[in-house]
Amino acid sequence: MHASASIFAIASFLSTTIAASTLFSRQNSTLAPWLLNELSSFSPSGRPGQYPWLHITANITDPNELILGTSDYDGSDVTVPAGSQGLDCKATWIIGETPFGRSWPCDNPGDGLGWWTMKVVDSGHDFSVLNFDLVFSRVAERIYMGSSYTRKFEATQHFEARNQLTGACGASGVCSWGLKPELAPYAIQQMEVA
Repeated sequence: MHASASIFAIASFLSTTIAASTLFSRQNSTLAPWLLNELSSFSPSGRPGQYPWLHITANITDPNELILGTSDYDGSDVTVPAGSQGLDCKATWIIGETPFGRSWPCDNPGDGLGWWTMKVVDSGHDFSVLNFDLVFSRVAERIYMGSSYTRKFEATQHFEARNQLTGACGASGVCSWGLKPELAPYAIQQMEVA
């Protein structure tokens, strides 16, 4: 009797683990892309006595409910709900510098389920506020029954005038660009990273 109960417990554990592993793998291949809701960029004229700061600002949403793992405590899926947002992701730098080499934090809605960052990356082309590459990162995290469950995702996207951006540069040298309204929300495919 004791041996059959042990066999049943092992079989139950294995079937739960295999089902969770299959669901976890299946979810990785079926994630909907992130949605870039807003994007704007600005450069000042550079004239003496004028505002000297350039910036790129974005708002992004993850439409996916994520399974972060299986609880060691009760065997349940540890999830975070769909709709996490990286708000007011803003890279700001002064004329003569670049925004490369750091992560810029996004405002978090305060749900306690992780965080977002944005990087402006040097991709080797002529960088400007109308020709740039962004890397968005999301760390989804949840503390469940005293244990931490975490997954990290990234998405890289190139933006340039006349493709994804619309705007203008004035005679004074001031440039203001944004995501074309007809493209919003703009889908950006994310990948899980280690």
